Amino acid sequence: AAGLTLNDGVVIDEHARTSDPAIVAAGDCASKYISRYGRRVRLECVPGATDQAKLAAATLCGKSKSAVSLPWFWSDQYDLKLQIAGLNTGYDEVVLSGDPTRDRDFSCFYLRGGELLAADCINRPRDFMFSKRAITQQLPVDRAELMLGGLARS
Repeated sequence: AAGLTLNDGVVIDEHARTSDPAIVAAGDCASKYISRYGRRVRLECVPGATDQAKLAAATLCGKSKSAVSLPWFWSDQYDLKLQIAGLNTGYDEVVLSGDPTRDRDFSCFYLRGGELLAADCINRPRDFMFSKRAITQQLPVDRAELMLGGLARS
């Protein structure tokens, strides 16, 4: 009813502004473009909503700053902790650390052109923390180290 641009949610820019610069949006309804993944997404998760709320508040207070935060997610399923860093879209290679058919802890690392895009980590918080940092800072990764999991990293 407000006449805002919609595209799988309310379209926002890097400052959480909608197509009407007097209106901001944040949370599950907000659709933002993430250049690393080359597409617009709605991040339906607590970290995404928190980051967008801070950005929207800063914009409303006239302290407009842009922030590109890494999408990340988690879920506890009984004794399994699933932690996801990044979005596993557009990858051309998957590196598996651990054996999901045998172990209760393993990680899947998603790469595109050798660059780490995302990681799905099951009961491997060290892999998750490394992945968040490596993806955010676009650090080079070594496939052999990824296969070893957190053991080869500092």
